[in-house]
Amino acid sequence: MRGLQTNRHSCFHHLLLLFLILLRSGRCFAIVCYHCDSIALPECSQTLGEVGVLPYKECPTQLTCAMSIVDSITYRGCGAETPITGATYSKTCSSNLCNAGVYPPGRLKCHHCAGQECVAAPAAKPKPCRYHLEEDQCYTDVISSLEAYRGCASEQNHTLSTAAKLCDINGCNDEQGAWTQVCATCDSAIGRGCKIDLFQVNTGRCNVSLYEECQQDVLLGEQEDKYCFSFRRLSRVVRGCSTKMQTDLESYVDKLEKCNTSDHCNAGCITQQKCFTCNSVDQELCRTNITAIANSTCSSAEASSCFSCEYSNWSIQRGCGAPPANPQITKCYECDEGAGCNSKDFTRCYQCSTDQAGAGCANWESPGEIYIEECAEPAAPCVVVSYNNGTTARGCQKSDFSCASANVASCLPCEGSFCNKGSFPEERLWCHQCRGVQDCEEISRGQTAMPCPLRANEPEDQELACLEYFDVNSKEIVRGCRSDPELYYECLLRSNHLGSCRTCHSQACNNSPGRELRAGYKLEAKALSLLQGKSSAISKYSNVGHGIWLLLSASYLST
Repeated sequence: MRGLQTNRHSCFHHLLLLFLILLRSGRCFAIVCYHCDSIALPECSQTLGEVGVLPYKECPTQLTCAMSIVDSITYRGCGAETPITGATYSKTCSSNLCNAGVYPPGRLKCHHCAGQECVAAPAAKPKPCRYHLEEDQCYTDVISSLEAYRGCASEQNHTLSTAAKLCDINGCNDEQGAWTQVCATCDSAIGRGCKIDLFQVNTGRCNVSLYEECQQDVLLGEQEDKYCFSFRRLSRVVRGCSTKMQTDLESYVDKLEKCNTSDHCNAGCITQQKCFTCNSVDQELCRTNITAIANSTCSSAEASSCFSCEYSNWSIQRGCGAPPANPQITKCYECDEGAGCNSKDFTRCYQCSTDQAGAGCANWESPGEIYIEECAEPAAPCVVVSYNNGTTARGCQKSDFSCASANVASCLPCEGSFCNKGSFPEERLWCHQCRGVQDCEEISRGQTAMPCPLRANEPEDQELACLEYFDVNSKEIVRGCRSDPELYYECLLRSNHLGSCRTCHSQACNNSPGRELRAGYKLEAKALSLLQGKSSAISKYSNVGHGIWLLLSASYLST
């Protein structure tokens, strides 16, 4: 009986051991893995490895867990059950819940929120994007001070406005969505103290203190349109908010100094102006050589510009600030481009055109109808221009008259008053150019000599020449340039013979006296007249002889 009980007890132990072995053997072939996809559960891709967020599953017949990215969808699960066909990324591991954490590790992380609480800068950690794209971006889209959206562009759960701000660094969409900006506002044309505070000039950080405040609500993405500004032009300085800008400043928007870094960021002092300060009545160098005088810092806080004025007695005054009001002043300019900007002189240039003044405007031999032009811009260059059609003009350089103008053959700018004198262009052949007028009969030095026009497609190696001839049709003396094809053909066809179309190659060489050009024609005309007279006489004698022969013939026949 006791033996039977012993056998039963031994058998029970064997069965229990076998069960434990089988049980332990079964556990050796099982593993626990996270099991999800980001379509059904966004947290499947957006987890940062938090415990208790993702569902898990026991894989009784698997030894591995897996993660994969297929068509931007994140999958986690048992090794054989996780799709990997067409996967851009896939990974397996062999420990319980090993398929956790951000995958792939470099996945972009962005802040996610919507609504009014999204306007403030987010305090939570950024989360990975739900869908994985290699070139994904974070966005912040602030609609108003009560509505904003943040997230990943790939999620397409919000239609972005034109003001949305995009970025591609982890957690980069964390900026404040809306705030109130405070700016300094003042206008030196209305009150003092808007330019500089002399008590702070040498402190290293100079701000004006006499100003009021303006405020404007700013949304993220509007910084370029909403800003504090300061504007400086000559003797005027203006500060304020961009949304409350004076209408007369709207045309100067591109010249505003803008900022949005902090409140009152536009309150900085302007640079203290430096000007030449002198009067040619007391100091002749003020007119003749201003560079020999040193400029000085303006002592007045309101002096933001420099001036230079010319008086009716030709004296020059230069100084700080706006020009003085004096009835004896004939012209002034004000500047603020930099230290000593009032060093520019008032320029005067010769003004003429060969179309009105004749050849003298070009050859400068006997200039007539030449005027003096006072340049509108201080220190403007004087210019002499030769156009393709042969016209020469002189004057002050301006927008519609410069070396950059159309159809310019050659051009010479120069600095200083009355510098645009002398013959021009020197490298072009000069010829007398006239037809039929009395001045064309007898040429005086420089009377009608002008540069030959530059013809289109003129060969560079063509030797230029002057020509002159007597036109047998119009009975006129003609002079000009051989480079004028029509005139050259007329010279060959209308002169009395080939040698009468004279050409030469030196400056103003076609100056033969008119009587000399006519002489050949007159000589030929006289010879032709004599020839015609002889021909007429011979014809007369021939007719008389013919009559006598007829009489003799009649007499012979009658006998």
